[in-house]
Amino acid sequence: MNKTHYKARKIKVLLSFAAIVTSICIGSMFVSSFNQVKALVKSSNSGNNNKLSFHDLLQQGSPFLGKRSAAITIVEFGDFQCPFCDRFAKETEPQINQTYIQTGKVNMLFEHFTIYGPDSITAAIASQCINEQGKFWNFYNILYNNQGSVNSGWANKDNLKKFASKIPGLDTQKFNSCLDSGKYVSLVQNDLSFATSLGLQGTPAFIIEKSDGSTPELLPGAYPFP
Repeated sequence: MNKTHYKARKIKVLLSFAAIVTSICIGSMFVSSFNQVKALVKSSNSGNNNKLSFHDLLQQGSPFLGKRSAAITIVEFGDFQCPFCDRFAKETEPQINQTYIQTGKVNMLFEHFTIYGPDSITAAIASQCINEQGKFWNFYNILYNNQGSVNSGWANKDNLKKFASKIPGLDTQKFNSCLDSGKYVSLVQNDLSFATSLGLQGTPAFIIEKSDGSTPELLPGAYPFP
């Protein structure tokens, strides 16, 4: 082996070693962050004030899918402008729905974690107005199917009204009035504060728990169904 080949091989080995060390460090940081958030979630559920229970979140106005009697609850923290939330909504949620929600084993709640900006907030408010009429998940799918560039105006009031008009059986006049009034601004702000208080740092994030809020497990990110 000549000197040139030896040096090239040595550099390759060093680069590979550096990559391994970097990946270990990043992995350690992720595990540390994961454990920290997990501890915060469990801490928030200590005592009798179970903030993450299905019943409490439902009373606060969180949209839900499935049977109230389901033993397991998935709480999704999402933003309608988040591309990874979009991927989850199109690829993973339908399989969860078919396998676990429609069979009565799991129900699912949605919390607004509006971290992307103004269009996120307007879309969240609109979705709550839709939820008044029991059609949140119809709108959920429509918004992700029409997701545009972040804060480009794709989720302005006029466009949201057009999207809503595509939902069969929706009282559009009632929806338009609700959206124009900003009725659910406080709810959306409270959801954001709640997610922040749990230490969540990105969307989507999921908490999987018993429906009474006990034994919460955190799953950050848009993972594939398996």
